Amino acid sequence: MIKKQLIYFLIVLFSLSFLFLLNCSESITEPGPEPGRRDYIWTVDTLNISAPSYRIWGSSPTDVWSINQSDNFNTIWHYDGNSWTTDGDFRLIWPNAIWGFSNNNVYIGGSGGKIWKYDGNNWKENVVLVKDGHRNIVLDNMWGTSPDDLYAFGAYPDEKGYYNKSVIAHFVNNNWIMLDTNGLNGIVEHLYKNKSDNKIYLQVIKIGGTEHRDSTLIYEDNDAKYNKIYSSPETQGLQADISIIDGEVYFILGNEIARRKDNLFKTILNIDNPNFYHRIWGRNSKDIFLLMTDGLVHYNGNDMEYLFHFTYPDAKPATQIFSAAIFEKDVFFVTYEPPTGLKYIYHGKVN
Repeated sequence: MIKKQLIYFLIVLFSLSFLFLLNCSESITEPGPEPGRRDYIWTVDTLNISAPSYRIWGSSPTDVWSINQSDNFNTIWHYDGNSWTTDGDFRLIWPNAIWGFSNNNVYIGGSGGKIWKYDGNNWKENVVLVKDGHRNIVLDNMWGTSPDDLYAFGAYPDEKGYYNKSVIAHFVNNNWIMLDTNGLNGIVEHLYKNKSDNKIYLQVIKIGGTEHRDSTLIYEDNDAKYNKIYSSPETQGLQADISIIDGEVYFILGNEIARRKDNLFKTILNIDNPNFYHRIWGRNSKDIFLLMTDGLVHYNGNDMEYLFHFTYPDAKPATQIFSAAIFEKDVFFVTYEPPTGLKYIYHGKVN
């Protein structure tokens, strides 16, 4: 009898020990990312174009595209790892938006609702989008997670001629579908899907004209029901914006950077530098680049440090970085310098 009780006791003890170890193993969290490096070697290329480049995208550091609206001949530029070139071909598109998934699957979008596609050899018209009978659509940006999950978005003019009639098109099942945008008001500037909960967030810019100040609004998409979760006037240093970093949406709310959880904003970082210019890009939570009016700053999870300063930090309007392409060891920033009118691409490579 004693022997049976001993065996039973040992079985129970083993079971409890196993459960304890199991619970402990489940509670162990994955280690966080390492602080991002700052030892970049920088080169600066000047693009010979008349209008700034607003968008950039690449499949790798040796396959990067930048677009602009200079004219019909020099709107598309490509970097092959050595230099930036344009083919000079005439195309009936003035592109504002670019996104892709490989070196032979790249899209651009522009005015007139036009979307073109690059197949690895040539650019060809893919589709012309129409919304409620309106063809005067400006596609301001693109973003997607896979070749069968791509969004193109922007707006067409309202009754007063301002581009406030929101447009969102979704490429899925090999077809472009125009989405319902009732409840949105303004040109859709950014749209991202949050990896952790699959929620879609949008940044929309509303043009006020003489009636009220231009403003930025952030919406949450709940099955095509758009809930406004933040708004702010268009004033330097106070604007709202969103960015996608490691699959997660980051919110720039004035001088605060936040994430969204349980329908609340959770502050990640407060920026006390008065030169913060409300745009960020990054690889992860400890490797974030912040635009300042006087240069580019890096946040590594612990502190912030300038990577470089602009040549004319006191000039108004401030030098702008409009877009970035971020890779494992390379970063590209499309930059416009108002005092000189020059259009740069800053290329940083980890030393």
